[in-house]
Amino acid sequence: MSRYSEFEAHSDFDWDEPLWPREVGYDPSKHASNNAHRFLCAREDHAPLICSDGDLYTLEPNNVWRLIPDSEVAAEIRKTDTEIRLDISKLWLMVREIKIARSVNARPFEWINAREDAPSPNDLILSNSGILNVATGELMDLTPDYFATGVPDWAFDPNADCPLWKSKLIEWLDPSFHPTLQEWFGLNLVPDTSFEKIAAMIGASRGGKGTIKGLLEQLVGKHHSASIMMNDLAGDFGLQTMTDKRLIVIPDASDTELSKRSMALERIKSISGNDALSVNRKNKAILDQVRIPAKITLLANKHPKFIDESGALAVRELVFLFDKSFAGKEDLSLKSRLTAELPGIANWAIEGLKRLRRNGKFTVGTAGQIAQEQLTDSQSPALRFAKECLTVTDSEDDMLPVTLAFEVYREWADRESLGMRERRNREDFKADMIAALRARGVRYASNQVRWHDPYLSKPGKGERVKARFLRLKLKREFHPELQSP
Repeated sequence: MSRYSEFEAHSDFDWDEPLWPREVGYDPSKHASNNAHRFLCAREDHAPLICSDGDLYTLEPNNVWRLIPDSEVAAEIRKTDTEIRLDISKLWLMVREIKIARSVNARPFEWINAREDAPSPNDLILSNSGILNVATGELMDLTPDYFATGVPDWAFDPNADCPLWKSKLIEWLDPSFHPTLQEWFGLNLVPDTSFEKIAAMIGASRGGKGTIKGLLEQLVGKHHSASIMMNDLAGDFGLQTMTDKRLIVIPDASDTELSKRSMALERIKSISGNDALSVNRKNKAILDQVRIPAKITLLANKHPKFIDESGALAVRELVFLFDKSFAGKEDLSLKSRLTAELPGIANWAIEGLKRLRRNGKFTVGTAGQIAQEQLTDSQSPALRFAKECLTVTDSEDDMLPVTLAFEVYREWADRESLGMRERRNREDFKADMIAALRARGVRYASNQVRWHDPYLSKPGKGERVKARFLRLKLKREFHPELQSP
């Protein structure tokens, strides 16, 4: 018997016995709340209901909570009212009362009723053989007091190995990526979002990305994985199906529509940053202060062209580069053979999760560090410009007028053949520079001072300037007045 026992009796219930729906003695003279409780008392012999964030869930035979639409509950009520005593308005009022009566504070991957000695939800891994507490190694029965909306198809086996999986990784990825991927797989098995990372699998088609993605989805389980295109993620209702997901896959992260690119970027940063979000739901109340419990994995032949001068996204990304293609050499039996190794791959991933938690950060090899640095530069034209043309100093006496910096930037943008989106106006350029260089100590000031150009000898007190960057100097070779004719 489970230690978490409020719904324990339903674990031993004979679910095959055809007891539901059955006639319930409703009184049409009573208000809807009275009849709703008559329905609930009768239904408790079948399966409990709970309501989380305005959605109803029913307990399934495997102790999983299945989302049940309001219309299905209304149809159930009607089937228990064979004499049609209830009119349609009272029927729908009953559904509303059921939600109030069965409301819980828990969300998926939390305890509905937690004892004092309940393990942290962030330590729990779901399998179809139970819940593994990764902190203790204990395999517990799945109890109705844990809010699981599904379980994956693999069974936990502490002795399982995955030799085929390990050999294929050697073919697909540089070895320096392997520890990072192992830790990423392990982190996806638990609802822990504290590491604030996303994974980007970039490279050749038929290079292993899709197979890796598919195995990650199988480990997490189909109920707790979602696949969504970038444009849809940026849409009004892009988050509504994500509240019970551990994994969000963006399978073809090509450039989004220009009008949605900024929103897609902000959604990715907010989810990976563990921010509390408002979730807009079609025909339902908006949810406030929701933290999406999922990690994001995106796949693309080339990285989407995000402009993120703050560098926040690039810092969070774990980049995996696939530089080989096996097009024309596909092994059609590989998927089934790797699926057979899922218990071993789970053990491999759990080992990575334990290492990640011991170290407190991801193991990123040389190839991953180079890829991340290149990504940072690609997402920040201002940072690329600063690295090439400017020098960050330790003194606030060093300054660079915004007008001069912008003049040099426009010439640099021409040489770099930047697109129209990257050719910023002066105000955007100023904001981009501060976002890109704030962490390096660069600041902006607007009070009027005298400034002497360090590369030009001119008499007098210097020219009056207001808008300027502090702790920043222009490299001599890029000064417009010192260029070779």
